[in-house]
Amino acid sequence: MEIAVVLVTFNRLKNLKVTLDKYVNQNKLPKYIVVVDNASTDGTREYLNEWKKKNIQGIEKKVITANRNLGGSGGFALGIEEGCKLDCDYIFLADDDAVPEENMLSELERQSKRIPDKKIAALCTAIYNYDKHEYMHRCNIKKNIFGIKFKGLPESEYSKPFFKVDVLTFVGACISKEVAKKIDNVKTEYFIYFDDSEYSIRLNNEGNIYCIPSSIMHHDVGNDRRSSWKDYYDTRNWIDLVKVHYSYPLLVSAVIKMYLKRVSILAKIARNRSKEHRIMCKEAIKDGISGNLGINSKYKPGKDI
Repeated sequence: MEIAVVLVTFNRLKNLKVTLDKYVNQNKLPKYIVVVDNASTDGTREYLNEWKKKNIQGIEKKVITANRNLGGSGGFALGIEEGCKLDCDYIFLADDDAVPEENMLSELERQSKRIPDKKIAALCTAIYNYDKHEYMHRCNIKKNIFGIKFKGLPESEYSKPFFKVDVLTFVGACISKEVAKKIDNVKTEYFIYFDDSEYSIRLNNEGNIYCIPSSIMHHDVGNDRRSSWKDYYDTRNWIDLVKVHYSYPLLVSAVIKMYLKRVSILAKIARNRSKEHRIMCKEAIKDGISGNLGINSKYKPGKDI
């Protein structure tokens, strides 16, 4: 099982150094490490220029430097495109601040051999956030008359050697290169959020996704549920995902729910959302319905809301 690790980084040089060190000290080394630098301005480019010159026996290193910040979706798309050219079986995707345990890759390989399924589209690790399971990184899709929902798997599933999931995030996602070459690449127009969910839906059309709980990554990001420019992309992309992949009644349900939660007076009372924030989310809903994707000229990264 040959693996190409793809890390996407943007202005987190301190995290990147720690994470790269963890990959070169895995008890099963990846065959490749590909770092996609999203036009960092914190010395990352200079560091990577020196890093790729250092010989690490058994690992081939590659650096892709974007000419601008393409967001997570654009960065992972570049990494998958490169991974599909390499002599590997799987393309492993992760952020620069997601830290693998020493046996993460070896556990993926060991447990994957026990899965009696010839149509594996992807494998994924368990994710811990300050030593607590982050269940929403691995979800099943639930549909009913009230709409569609991504539901995290319960703790009982994590006691198994492996289990199926419908949706993974690009934190510890190990994609079959064969499947990646069959389907379209990541939807770069999303910029951030739900690009991995949308990609997961298409992965499921080619095979199954399995989580391997003994393969562990630590993604210590706290519990910030975001209230910023990022909510624009979170809102818009969810609407687009439902519109593209599900029925019209489910789209109507998604729009109503998002409006109540992020635009209506309830958002102000229950979530303390400002008028400006609610206006932004209303525009996001409209853009999701109309398919107006890409980086919004008004809600660019870093915008104060």
